[in-house]
Amino acid sequence: MTQYFVKKGIQSSFESDSIPELLYISKVDGTHTKMPRTMHMHHDLMGIIYIKEGSGSHIIGDRHYHTKKGDILIYNKGVLHDEFAVPDTNMSTFCCGITNVKLPGLPRNHLIPKDHSYVLHSREYAAHIESLLEMMYWQISEEKSGAEEICSYLLRTLITLIMQIPQENEGLLKTEDSQLANAIKTYIDEHYLEDITLRLLSEQFHVSSYYLVHVFKNSTGFSPIQYMIRRRIGEAQSLLINTSDHITKIAGMVGYDNASYFATLFSKIVGVSPKKYRQLWRKKES
Repeated sequence: MTQYFVKKGIQSSFESDSIPELLYISKVDGTHTKMPRTMHMHHDLMGIIYIKEGSGSHIIGDRHYHTKKGDILIYNKGVLHDEFAVPDTNMSTFCCGITNVKLPGLPRNHLIPKDHSYVLHSREYAAHIESLLEMMYWQISEEKSGAEEICSYLLRTLITLIMQIPQENEGLLKTEDSQLANAIKTYIDEHYLEDITLRLLSEQFHVSSYYLVHVFKNSTGFSPIQYMIRRRIGEAQSLLINTSDHITKIAGMVGYDNASYFATLFSKIVGVSPKKYRQLWRKKES
């Protein structure tokens, strides 16, 4: 038997006034991950996603990732992300919404610097991370006495454990094409509710439509117009989940005057109608 002594004088990973708070935790199975969750962001919280099974494709910020079992995805506050499963892999995940995270040198509710990879590979940490998430989910879903306090400690453990995983710096490669793609993306993110056309974008950035589409698709996997539509549909998904607004009103809020056209477009991208999507989500959350 070997006995190990704990070092004295614990140095907290979090700033003194900050205790991370778990807002929600969910298990998402293949029934729901087969429906893409298109471009959206969290304005007042950050998210941690752990892929239990399967694989997917995720855009986080200005980067496109091919993700797989055991990957940890970090969604910093205010960072756009788009997620969909690779067909027939039955992707399942744990999802956590978290607030009041403050690490030294980073903005509140940021876990990863913006020039580092938003996807971490858990490797030998996988079993420990999954166990922590399973315990948190069990405590909350079963409404155990003291669940909130237990999850507070488990969440701090989870975040501190994730911080032990080596991070990859992705801020070194900045080609002219990548800078152009990021500039186009930023423009669409700021104007996606307006009538954006390829001609308008070509004039805005002084390049041909062909070159613009080529550069943007290489960076994101989508054409600029496809990206704009996913941005609108992602906003609609958030409104369907978080409000009781009528679908016709939501269609108008995301740039579509014709509610029937909006519903057709939504169904084509997500796989179900807006009404069905709302019902499935609320059933899952209830």
